[in-house]
Amino acid sequence: MLLVAVHPWDIHGADAAGMQTAWINRSGSRYPGYFTQPTFEAQSLPSLARQLS
Repeated sequence: MLLVAVHPWDIHGADAAGMQTAWINRSGSRYPGYFTQPTFEAQSLPSLARQLS
């Protein structure tokens, strides 16, 4: 199972529940270091789909 989200706190919670995660970084900002890092990072859903294929 993979949670796809734009909010780092959602990524952090899903990781704590044992899920893989994907952060859609629409703004190009830096991921907050105090949250668990996502499994995948992409700028859009199409670019995430390319990573996963």
